[in-house]
Amino acid sequence: MVGTDRSGSGNALAQPIGRILCEAVAVLVAALPTGCPGEVGRRDAGTDQALTLLDGPVGPGADGPADNGPEHDGTTPKPDSLKPDVYKPGGVVPPLGGASDGSGGQVAPSGTTVSQGGVTFNLVVPSSYQVSVSNPVLVIFSGVEGADVMTQNMLGVAPYLGLGDLIIAVLDGQLYNGNGQAGATALDHVRAKYNVDNDRTYLLSESAGTTAGLQLGLQLRQSYFAAFWANDVNATASPAKTAAQLSFAPWGNAGPGGQLATATTIVNGMKAAGYRLPSDAPYSGPGSTTHGATQQFMAAVSFFKGKSRQ
Repeated sequence: MVGTDRSGSGNALAQPIGRILCEAVAVLVAALPTGCPGEVGRRDAGTDQALTLLDGPVGPGADGPADNGPEHDGTTPKPDSLKPDVYKPGGVVPPLGGASDGSGGQVAPSGTTVSQGGVTFNLVVPSSYQVSVSNPVLVIFSGVEGADVMTQNMLGVAPYLGLGDLIIAVLDGQLYNGNGQAGATALDHVRAKYNVDNDRTYLLSESAGTTAGLQLGLQLRQSYFAAFWANDVNATASPAKTAAQLSFAPWGNAGPGGQLATATTIVNGMKAAGYRLPSDAPYSGPGSTTHGATQQFMAAVSFFKGKSRQ
């Protein structure tokens, strides 16, 4: 692993969190104020209610590499599919009620950049992390705003929403467009280096990261995720396995961001596969008709609180 410490005061991952929290509070009370501290980089500070991370529709040339991801090179932590304990006949992969028992990772409360197996991603590990207990993990494929800006926003939003204990791995959804294997590589690394709760692993995809998220969450590593929210969707896919085949029912939802038909197709596929869905699926609350709306993003992050495979 090559890790670059991102905790310095000049780093994008440690930019003013006050602005993020100011906007987050404003969204929840449906009254975004003007002049949140450090309000820079928003598309239209007067009318747009989107956090910096939220992007517009993916246009021509936005697609990143569409290869099948890196092969195991002997130095990358071995995928969980290679571990003996997952070959138990009829068992769930990874086992229900268990943990990865990874070790050797360091806390990174302000974020660090990891390069592993040809994949680069940002990693946030809260100061509360303890190797002696299993910890929840959220994998994110960002939109075109990129991994750094998504990470910056999550540093403020996650603790505010009561999810400050999450280990968060953020991949650039444009760079890894259509490459769900990149997310699998990041997840394998986190599970090898940290003690991850098998039942509390989550996936969020955002706009340009839709195709990679669908591939990772509904096909490549479907059984790993307790919950998957596809946000500001621009593609569709259906789960490869049913809840009965998985031996548990994952949670799922989709945020339309103005693409209701697309989100409905995703949700219908989840429903047919036996996923657990909230009553509001696809999401139809504030921000659901606007691509890049803060309200919908907040609903997406809030969705993961308390979710489990069991």
